Amino acid sequence: MLVKDVLKNKGTTVITIKQDETLCNLLELLTRKKIGSVIVYDDKNEIVGIITEKDILKCFGDKENLKYLQVKDYMTPKDKLIIATVEDDIQYAMNMMISHRIKHLPIFKDNKLFGIISIGDIVKAQLKQTQLRAKTYLDLLKGEVPQDKNLEF
Repeated sequence: MLVKDVLKNKGTTVITIKQDETLCNLLELLTRKKIGSVIVYDDKNEIVGIITEKDILKCFGDKENLKYLQVKDYMTPKDKLIIATVEDDIQYAMNMMISHRIKHLPIFKDNKLFGIISIGDIVKAQLKQTQLRAKTYLDLLKGEVPQDKNLEF
């Protein structure tokens, strides 16, 4: 299964924020959208990084100034961004996430941001694949023709 297969089910909408926004605005956005990361852009609409729940935790040493702190001061900058492409295998994406201890992975297609996946999206996709595989095996044992001919083994 490829990353693009995960995005086919999940969708390619990416929530973004400007680097000058406050962490309070960011927290409100994450809560409202029920997400754990956003891609950060500058005034020229160029990607400058990603900010995740894990990045935000770093600011709580200065909680008195939380409403003044900016996204750009806590984000992971673009030069440290871990990414995958739509053509990468989800095993590769999962290995990248595990080895770098991250939960969100920006996905690129033709050098442009195409989507973002979480470790939860990968687990969900693999669970669905496993359930389909089990049903196929059961169908074969019963002498029935499997219904999903696109299943990977």
